[in-house]
Amino acid sequence: MFKYFVTLSCSLLIIFNETDAIENSIIPLVERYESVENLNPKKYSRLQFEEISSALASKAQRIRILSYNILASIFDYKHEPINSWPQRLPRILELLNEMQPDVFGVQELYKDQLNDLLPFLSDTYTFVGGPCTDSEINGIFYRKERFELVDSQIWFISSTQVPSSETLTLVHLRDNITNSEFAACNTHLSFSKVDKRAFQAQFIVDKISSVFAQNVPVIFMGDLNTFTQRLDLENLPFYDGDYIHRILTKGPLKDAKEQSLLGHLGPLSTFTNATEEAIPFTGKGTPGIVLDHIYITKGITVLVHAVQPATVGGHFPSDHMPIFSDILINFEQN
Repeated sequence: MFKYFVTLSCSLLIIFNETDAIENSIIPLVERYESVENLNPKKYSRLQFEEISSALASKAQRIRILSYNILASIFDYKHEPINSWPQRLPRILELLNEMQPDVFGVQELYKDQLNDLLPFLSDTYTFVGGPCTDSEINGIFYRKERFELVDSQIWFISSTQVPSSETLTLVHLRDNITNSEFAACNTHLSFSKVDKRAFQAQFIVDKISSVFAQNVPVIFMGDLNTFTQRLDLENLPFYDGDYIHRILTKGPLKDAKEQSLLGHLGPLSTFTNATEEAIPFTGKGTPGIVLDHIYITKGITVLVHAVQPATVGGHFPSDHMPIFSDILINFEQN
């Protein structure tokens, strides 16, 4: 199959097959409904439509926040060759170009994958994450031309702060367009240890509450492994997802999907299984099983919340579908 180089609009240079088109992207639908001319005012209350219209008038200032579990390369042995990391890398880059995120958190990122991504992303994005060892890096990319880094923090999510792969990464950014400031956080909660996941959620709430108390609005994202409490789905490994959500939202955080002015677009799931069996790369997931999340504090307006179900050349780039929110920072900062 013929391959060629192409320079994309966000300065990414990738190699891809000429038949590797993006299918089923949610982006055209997002762009359509982020224009007030395409909304039917009869479907909203007067005050609701005024609120949406006012927010969309500032669309030029929007920030696209993306959370993406890209699947660790160490799991290649479990999957078909077409879903190995070397095959998925061009798909991920193509999908990132389609979505054009301004800030994005990545989970299951290992050092070799980071080294593969950086040559294509470093002209456009700055990366913050660590420790860059042989374990997972829960890092954050942000557009270097749009944002200035005010501060960054990486916390080990434990009572002892012993170095591990389970980290909470924070970047405090200043937007060069609006001069507003905000913090973005990214993490990946433990999968198999239920009690540990509850501890991690409370740890995160405490850290974010302290940041928000410093007059900085916060976006929190990540793969939280939150399986909802659906007793009818007996194949689910855990039922603590709703409990984790309650922990996270008892402080300043609110679910971005629930706060979205335009609502949610895309699947109501983020794992790529086709049935209740957890077989990845086979479909758009079991409705209601959302493992990946974005939360926000006050001072942030969510225009739209979405899950991206796109495939590239007929294949998912990862076993998770990326989740994103378009937001506005409207915090009155001193």
